[in-house]
Amino acid sequence: MDLKHICHHHPLVFTQAWRRTGAQKKAYCSGCCERVKGPFYCCTDCKFYLHETCAQLELLPEISHPFHPPHPLILLPKSPNSGSYKCDFCLGGFSGLVYHCASCEFHLDINCASIAGSFDKLEHPVHEHPLILIEKHDKIVKGDCLVCKKELSSGPICKCLDCRYVYLRKKCAELPREIYLFHDRRHPLILLQNPPMHSKSCFCYLCKIQWKGFVYYCYICEFGLTLEDVSSLPVIKAANHDHPWTLLSRPMSFICDFCGTDCDRTPYLCTKCNFIVHKNCISLPCTITIMRRHHPLSHSYSLTGNQFKKCECKICHKEVNTGYGSYYCTASDCNYVSHVNCATDKSIWDPKNEDGRSEGEFMNLVTDVIQTICIRGDVIAAEIKHGFHDDNLILTFSGEVKDDSNGDGCLRPISTPFYGCKQCCGFFLHRNCAELPTEKRHPSHKHLLALTKNEDLVSCHACGHYHHGFSYKCKGRRCFGFQIDIQCSLLSDSFRHASHEHPLFLDHNCEGNCSACSKKIQGFYGNPSLGYKCMQGCKFILDFWCLTLPQIAWYKYNKHPFTLTYDGGSNTDQFYCDISEKERDPNQWFYYCNDSDNTVHPRCILGDLPFIKLGRTLKSFFHPRQLTFVKNIWNCPPCNVCKKLCNVQAIQCTECNILFHWECLCLSLQSN
Repeated sequence: MDLKHICHHHPLVFTQAWRRTGAQKKAYCSGCCERVKGPFYCCTDCKFYLHETCAQLELLPEISHPFHPPHPLILLPKSPNSGSYKCDFCLGGFSGLVYHCASCEFHLDINCASIAGSFDKLEHPVHEHPLILIEKHDKIVKGDCLVCKKELSSGPICKCLDCRYVYLRKKCAELPREIYLFHDRRHPLILLQNPPMHSKSCFCYLCKIQWKGFVYYCYICEFGLTLEDVSSLPVIKAANHDHPWTLLSRPMSFICDFCGTDCDRTPYLCTKCNFIVHKNCISLPCTITIMRRHHPLSHSYSLTGNQFKKCECKICHKEVNTGYGSYYCTASDCNYVSHVNCATDKSIWDPKNEDGRSEGEFMNLVTDVIQTICIRGDVIAAEIKHGFHDDNLILTFSGEVKDDSNGDGCLRPISTPFYGCKQCCGFFLHRNCAELPTEKRHPSHKHLLALTKNEDLVSCHACGHYHHGFSYKCKGRRCFGFQIDIQCSLLSDSFRHASHEHPLFLDHNCEGNCSACSKKIQGFYGNPSLGYKCMQGCKFILDFWCLTLPQIAWYKYNKHPFTLTYDGGSNTDQFYCDISEKERDPNQWFYYCNDSDNTVHPRCILGDLPFIKLGRTLKSFFHPRQLTFVKNIWNCPPCNVCKKLCNVQAIQCTECNILFHWECLCLSLQSN
């Protein structure tokens, strides 16, 4: 059965059975953009495909649609804007058949154009334009409701015909302009699209949440509530408390018995226990698990005992008032305590990801022990099978190791003891890297992290270093692919560093400049800005990049090692880098060789890619052939882009015999 479709100039041939072989594996339907499944129609000359269901849609060359009343929409095989577009109803990306208005640049994919029904018009009390009600549709609109700022679902929604991306839930569009609450207040609360002029510290009087979206507000009383709290019940029964909670009628100053913070809000009261709390504290869980702590933490209204007489929060390291609520570790020999707001901070704790397993329950990737040896009474695995390598690995205690040999796990220089591939393919693992757990809790992230082997070049979200070894990665969809390399995963939430006299503590919202390199602490790819800081008022901060610098480094023109040094000293002759011959900031860390009396910048001696295994390859759109990471030697050619010599590592095309700096290669990719 052949078909002549209005969107294609050749006849389409019907096919019942689909054999996904060769190029057909990448075939997509030109109507819905989904992978082709049988039965379907196709044009083999143009590689044009249509599912049978898409081909049977009654598509007209021109339609008048209620989603776009001003002008008719013309059916096109694809958008005139480079073939891809964003549908103006569902806000999803699309590249298939589209109804298009050229004068308004309005797009509507064929699935959204097929939504049928009676579209009633509504008048919203605050929004100035009319709304169209869409009762039934099976599309997931990728946007937020204008009123409540929550994600839209496939339920009834309202769309503004004049504002392109303005959507409302049906129930939000039907909100009244004025309301009187059960508090028996003298003035009504008015629905406002934009919150009144307040400082950033202005919160909802009931739940402490800062203004977001529409609010109900009284200018006379300066009293406001979010939409959720307007319908709050005067009496709440919670599972974690034996007695009901009663909402007080007016705002008042108080200290919450559950979280220990003082504020001016409308609280809930338990008359039996004489507790007064915030609304959102009523639902606090009795037990939580945070990645900073191996054991679960329990909530207590007050702490007693000698170990809790004077204690500090293990997260913010400020004093905890044990007369009010806090989270603590129930282990008898542990004094771990934290503020409620610190432990439940969204960057530290996720209520949807509770995991009660202990660290000992996480397995490693040693799938089989082939042979063991006994050394001083300890049984050690001498030959193993590892989940990240096909061949067996043999343990080596001594022997010559090349200077440029790096472990395939942490990408640090290899040292004994280590596991090497039995087939001598160049795969090495430190013994500690071979025994890394498959899953791990780490204080830098709120979710459990899974051990991953990276074939391609990736960057650590803590230190920013590029590497292609092992890393711990979060599988959460909203975490922007958070991952940290092995070296960063070994850092705890607090420790002492040789560069500072006081202990340093991990801060998830660290602000300021690193005391080692003077660069601003910042987050990578939407993740929190992580840094270690001193809580003694020293304003001393270290980022992960500086914390993971190796203590010893070598340079190809120097016979002796360089040592990481923290104090710049007073000798002005050493305020220059002996590699770049540029001035060096005496307040920043540097590497110093005592034998040759040379000082160098860390980046000059380590290079742009200190944790890349030499010999690994890289594919780049900038260069047609495969590139290889190499170590620079005496007679290496200059960089093909900047024409300067590379100090440490370079990226080489062995066929063309040309080199690139990593920085020059990245700049070239960005410019193209």
